[in-house]
Amino acid sequence: MREFIRHSSEFPVAIKVTGEAGSRRGCLRDLSVAGLSFDVASKIDVGSKINFYVPSLSDEPAGRGHVVWCRPLRASYRLGVEFETEQDAYRTRMVEQVCQIENYRREVKELEGRVLEPEDAAVEWIESYAADFDRRFS
Repeated sequence: MREFIRHSSEFPVAIKVTGEAGSRRGCLRDLSVAGLSFDVASKIDVGSKINFYVPSLSDEPAGRGHVVWCRPLRASYRLGVEFETEQDAYRTRMVEQVCQIENYRREVKELEGRVLEPEDAAVEWIESYAADFDRRFS
């Protein structure tokens, strides 16, 4: 039985493995209070320490963790990553919230034709979705 509930996400990320040059592109798949999972093109060894970034938001790391499992998929790998600290878990949760707000902003433009400033999108998203978002992480 799973100890922590996962919450689905699908955001482009960059992953920097400690001790390796450069970064790898990936896609955030699941997020829980204990960790997250990514899809990446090439295998990353279990035990590897990583920093992960959401390039569309910032050049600063969204969080840190270490790989606890790596499973092959058809053309890629899915990594399970455990957060290094509670602060990394909190920071990642905030990054996901910002990504959700940005997705909401794009959907409103596409579906309703309304162009929202980031602050206005945040207010609307918080009014409509923040309580559910908070419950998912309690």
